[in-house]
Amino acid sequence: MFKFSHLLLIIIAYTVLCSCEQKYENPGDFALKSNLEIVQIYDTLGNTFPVEVLRSIDTTYLYPRITRDTLKDTSGNPILDNQNKLQITIDTTYVPGEKTARYIELDTIVIGSTRNELHIDLETNARWQAPSPNFGTKVPWFVTQTGVGGGNGTIKAKISLGLASKRRPILARQFIFTRDSLVMYKLTFDQKAQNEQ
Repeated sequence: MFKFSHLLLIIIAYTVLCSCEQKYENPGDFALKSNLEIVQIYDTLGNTFPVEVLRSIDTTYLYPRITRDTLKDTSGNPILDNQNKLQITIDTTYVPGEKTARYIELDTIVIGSTRNELHIDLETNARWQAPSPNFGTKVPWFVTQTGVGGGNGTIKAKISLGLASKRRPILARQFIFTRDSLVMYKLTFDQKAQNEQ
């Protein structure tokens, strides 16, 4: 009986502690249609960069509709091929769905040559992703530190020191998109050389 009472006390204590945990609020209303907007782009040196839309494209999702039909002769009997199998024609048509995705491309943003941290403020009701730009085999000079989130947030990226006398040969292409891919932003960053003002 002694062991059972200790076990019962431990269960009660655990239940009380779990009920006192802080409950996290939903950062956005994920039941609504996804929206995503870049509000501001700035760095830790106090520079603010313009958010100028180069182009915006709305695309309706197309869904394949596959129809199969068995070839028949004039009397309605199926036609067989040389291997005694039914001859079936397959046609694929694409039907527009109810989902419309938006792709927004911003004009190229030229950032300073100093080592820095860039901030991109978002307003959204959705979960979002911002994978770090791909530089292939080259050393990345723009590294995204905040890759995922939900609701309003700030994406932070570390910026390396610019090249001495020329601009970067590879631009940083930062994609930011909602988890359901209904809104996607493409941001392109260039960096000044150290000898530029």
